[in-house]
Amino acid sequence: MGYATLYDPDTDVDRWYTDATAASLTNWVRPGDRVLELGCATGRMTAALVGAGATVTAVDREPEYLDRAESRGLAGVHWVRADIEPALLASLAGGWPEQFDHVVLANVVHELDDPVGTMASLTPALAPAGLLHVSLQNPSSLHRLVGFATGAIEDLRAISERGERFETLRLYDLFELRALCRRAGLREVHHEGVMLKPLPNAALGELDDSTMDGFVAAGRYLSELAAMHYLILRSADGGR
Repeated sequence: MGYATLYDPDTDVDRWYTDATAASLTNWVRPGDRVLELGCATGRMTAALVGAGATVTAVDREPEYLDRAESRGLAGVHWVRADIEPALLASLAGGWPEQFDHVVLANVVHELDDPVGTMASLTPALAPAGLLHVSLQNPSSLHRLVGFATGAIEDLRAISERGERFETLRLYDLFELRALCRRAGLREVHHEGVMLKPLPNAALGELDDSTMDGFVAAGRYLSELAAMHYLILRSADGGR
């Protein structure tokens, strides 16, 4: 069963994570910047990148998602259908056709068989001073801590039925995520939390937009408890 049959990025509560991450990411993007977005889905974040003046190469494996993304009519976007890890290896075999000012791995790392190898393979794609943007679920988020304290979950890293359907292989806390990035030859430039999530998705879906906006803002102040971590990284060799 294809991922696109299980999950709609434009209607699921997770769209708030996408929009909040995009709002932070675009603060780092200048008009004319070249962006490689891996796991673009329906192009929700792609639209924000284009709005910031970027030219985007957007990659996803799901044809249904890409059809919807292309229907947005975004200018300056090259849409590519490919699995992320094989696509990277194939590109490296012949050398990257161009370098990018930004490479985006938003809510993807938990699905990768080899996150260190994948992130390391991206450094040749970064232009000098280029940035790798990584966002990932936080197993120590407020809603998981509450679930653990009340006995709803037995382990903070427990993968829910929803997570299993969406091919989550494992959850990484901030310490582990930073260690993965260091092993991949990357150094951290910036970290922030993405949205405070005090309730399960079903309950959040009943709230109005102004309340959700408040949770997004709170995530920046309570980053250790936020639903997701967002890291911005550079190649550690200093040459990029």
